[in-house]
Amino acid sequence: MKITTMRRRLSFVLASAIAAGGIAVAAAGTARAEVIGSMEVAPATGTDLSGISMTTSAPCPEEATNLIVKVRGAGFPAEGQNVVGNSDIAIYPAAPGGGFSVPLMQTMRDYAKDAGFDELKGRYDFTLTCRKAFGADTYGDFTTAIWFTSNTAYQSTPPPTQAATTTTLAATPASPVVQGTAVKLTATVAPAAAGGSVRFLDGATAIGSPVTVSNGTASLTTTALGVGTHALTAAFTPADAAAYKPSASAALPYTVKVKPPVVVTAAKVTGTVKVASKVTCSATFSGATSYAYAWLRDNKVVSGATAKTRGLTSTDYKHKVSCRVTAKNSTGSTAATSPAVTVGVGPALKNTKLPTISGTAKVGKRLTAKAGSWSPSATSYGYEWRRDGKVIRGATHSTYTLTKADRGHRVALRITAKRSAYTNGGATSKSVKVG
Repeated sequence: MKITTMRRRLSFVLASAIAAGGIAVAAAGTARAEVIGSMEVAPATGTDLSGISMTTSAPCPEEATNLIVKVRGAGFPAEGQNVVGNSDIAIYPAAPGGGFSVPLMQTMRDYAKDAGFDELKGRYDFTLTCRKAFGADTYGDFTTAIWFTSNTAYQSTPPPTQAATTTTLAATPASPVVQGTAVKLTATVAPAAAGGSVRFLDGATAIGSPVTVSNGTASLTTTALGVGTHALTAAFTPADAAAYKPSASAALPYTVKVKPPVVVTAAKVTGTVKVASKVTCSATFSGATSYAYAWLRDNKVVSGATAKTRGLTSTDYKHKVSCRVTAKNSTGSTAATSPAVTVGVGPALKNTKLPTISGTAKVGKRLTAKAGSWSPSATSYGYEWRRDGKVIRGATHSTYTLTKADRGHRVALRITAKRSAYTNGGATSKSVKVG
């Protein structure tokens, strides 16, 4: 009757505090969660309808002003269910030895109903966390447990029949894998008769939801492992905590590597594809840290051509040119080759110094051509002598002997400069008057 009266008084105090905004649910944040003591359950034995009180072995640290109590076990969420909300420590009576007593606000049957299950069985762990009213700072936990030996009866000491379990963890495919790979985690629990669930963990972070054990195994597939080294574990929670003990696997090192580079934009040759022009190998990748280039002529690698850009030469004329770019990162490399393009003829040779005529401009005398200068240099020339701008038939050599028909007229020379893979260039000398 005394506990019932206290529970009613605490219910009123908590309801008033919540209404006044004095008690808030903490936001997520960094917490110092370490066990600093135990709790004594009263009564030590009872039923699912018993009013339960828990007395801590010591006070909360001075920094703490509030407390919260959670229960974990078969039927409750893996993260636990609140059985005492965020409450001011000062409302709880002190106990001999320096601790304080905290009555649960409902019975275990009420909490089971709230969680949506009917059967209470095995071990249920209670954690009282010392904390601030607001924020996420915590200052240590007091813990205790009770064991339901049937759906209606509990005791505060473990039943003597708990059997040990072992849990092992395997992952496929074997480490290392690349980012985004589907990794299957399989936990094997022995003995196989020990029913329950397995939580898969990456360090302290849960991977997915708890998985029910079936015939001694539980498995989960994930693609969410980030790049880096992981410590994977599997933690088994027995469904019948009175019959079996929980267990956890050894940490399994697992490495996830960055994906090899992926082609985003296909490789292609850009620029004017003709002799004496510069072309560029263009392609884009995701995840690349460096690039290497190669140029090909008729599908054969051009020695020494390893830059992103390349000047086309007469050797490339009429051949098919392509490029290959290889993107690399710490995991590997990905290559992309462009379609081949045919190299066209180069520009016309450019005259940099006009052709000239040497010799005496008189009938019967011989005139000699000088071809002038060209860029790039010509490898051969064509000659065309002209009288008053009109072509002199048959006068196609580097020399020309003046005839009577030339007397009194002006004679000039037209040069055609030639080079393989280039368009011909042309230039005309100054004319001379024939006497």
